[in-house]
Amino acid sequence: MNTYVFDSSTQKKLFISFGIGVLLLILGIFFSGSSKTKEEHTSVAKTEVVAKASNHESTETHEAEAGHGHHAEASVSLLVKANIYSLFYFGFYIAIAALFFLSATNIAWGGWQVSFQKIPLAISTTVVFFLICLFTMFIFFKHDIFEWTHDYLYDPKDPRFDALLALKHGDFLSMNWFWSFNIVIAFSAVFLVYKWWKTLTEMDTNPSIKLFSSSRLFAAISIVVISFVINTFATWYWSMSIQPHWYSTMFTWNTMAGAAVTMLSIVIILIHFLKSKGYLPNVNVNHEHDVAKLMFAISVFWMYTFFSQYMLIWYANIPEETEFFRLRRNTDNYGFLFHFAIICNFVLPFFILMKRNSKRSRTTTLIAAFIIIFGQFAWFFLMNCPMLLPKNGFGIVSIGLLLMIGSIFGYLVLLMLSKIKDLESSTHPYVKESYKHHI
Repeated sequence: MNTYVFDSSTQKKLFISFGIGVLLLILGIFFSGSSKTKEEHTSVAKTEVVAKASNHESTETHEAEAGHGHHAEASVSLLVKANIYSLFYFGFYIAIAALFFLSATNIAWGGWQVSFQKIPLAISTTVVFFLICLFTMFIFFKHDIFEWTHDYLYDPKDPRFDALLALKHGDFLSMNWFWSFNIVIAFSAVFLVYKWWKTLTEMDTNPSIKLFSSSRLFAAISIVVISFVINTFATWYWSMSIQPHWYSTMFTWNTMAGAAVTMLSIVIILIHFLKSKGYLPNVNVNHEHDVAKLMFAISVFWMYTFFSQYMLIWYANIPEETEFFRLRRNTDNYGFLFHFAIICNFVLPFFILMKRNSKRSRTTTLIAAFIIIFGQFAWFFLMNCPMLLPKNGFGIVSIGLLLMIGSIFGYLVLLMLSKIKDLESSTHPYVKESYKHHI
């Protein structure tokens, strides 16, 4: 069985997962709206007391009701937008990490991954979907997501004028630069996906040493483009600029490390899924061991970049930098989620995957994979949303949207896998090395 068949049973499970996500989203919006309404009534009651004391009861109460009602509506709307945006950004980076994996293993003359390299290839194709979603949000909701897009911040006569952002406006935080780099990022990402798809699928039908050699040259180009163009400017513009006063030189490394370990976790899940269906017979416990080793190593590297960023900000004690952690470590805001993300992204994977036997266990690697995916989902939320949602932004809405967008992601990946004729790359020059891989 060398061509995956996307059966109706699997599709049905994904549709059910999507439906559960929709239900959770509706419940989350309902409870968020109810919570806001209670806060609104409390504020209105307080305003009425003050209004009576100052003999302006009816006028001030009416204004308070109107103002608080609008604020409540906007908060629920922003809650959904911020969570959706964070997930689109997360999905985009998972796809980019898959491209990086293909590039890095090919340029390193890797052979062990050949028998399952079509899985990251299929994952990488979702970059098109996430780019469309992200660009849609940039067009319609840029003022909701990016504070620096408001013109009044750069008008010295306006009381909301921001001198620090005005310094960044001409050379960096401007819509002209934003869209210019967006086009470069989108074109580069789509071109890399197209080229890798064409190269690896053509090797299935018309293999040649020339094609293999050219793939290594393209892998070298891909690594440079991903590292210095896509990863750099996407993190700067799409995530770091959400909190425009803040900046960090470690942010791009931390983002890619989180995306890479998530992508590998998805790969190990899909390997086990396909093998349970009778596919990938030549992918054995040694391949799974190596994927789990990378999960272990990159989770440690993620913690290294996280600690380096935190330590330098703590040591320098610059207000613009410390604001990032103040919003996230504060126990009244996201303190629990902050520490929970560290536990899921480093502490648990470190101890679960430390032993050799645990990396070779189907159950253990699956548990570690799901922990890492949820942990990185929480961390990507913390990277993007606290500036937009200072309090209570993570909850049922977040989980519902994760199930919805995760189901779409899973559907697209399996659909693209079903379009690949040779799932195991049996005509690749290094396929025997992959089949005989042993550690």
